[in-house]
Amino acid sequence: MSLKFKTQIRIKFREADPAQIMYFANVFSLAHDTFEEFIVAAGYKYREWFSPNEHLIPIRHVEADYKAPFVPGQTYDVTATVEHMGSTSFKMKYLFEQNGRLHATVHMVHAVLDPKTKDKMPLPEIMKQRLSPYLEAPANV
Repeated sequence: MSLKFKTQIRIKFREADPAQIMYFANVFSLAHDTFEEFIVAAGYKYREWFSPNEHLIPIRHVEADYKAPFVPGQTYDVTATVEHMGSTSFKMKYLFEQNGRLHATVHMVHAVLDPKTKDKMPLPEIMKQRLSPYLEAPANV
């Protein structure tokens, strides 16, 4: 059984469009805000993760699937897991829910790059150790 990181977010008025629904692209910022909390829960110091000395960890792919609107002033539960861990990248999954109703699922793929060459490099062992408790169990087929 894998761990799940959980937090809550509140949609601010400035994040909404004229229809008073959260602007669609803001879900990516909310997912990344959750990621910043997640890495601390996984055992990293904030500065340690974002230090570009040993490796870079840019996001190389994002996608979102919306099921229900987000409304300003409302609070939503966010669950973050590591959906997949490859040799040079890992994929995060974020579920945004309110009262058990799914509002959106966000996927973000992070690559690990050499800071000098910008070439892909293997996930560091410490990263594997810290992220693996949150790795989703493979689905039984």
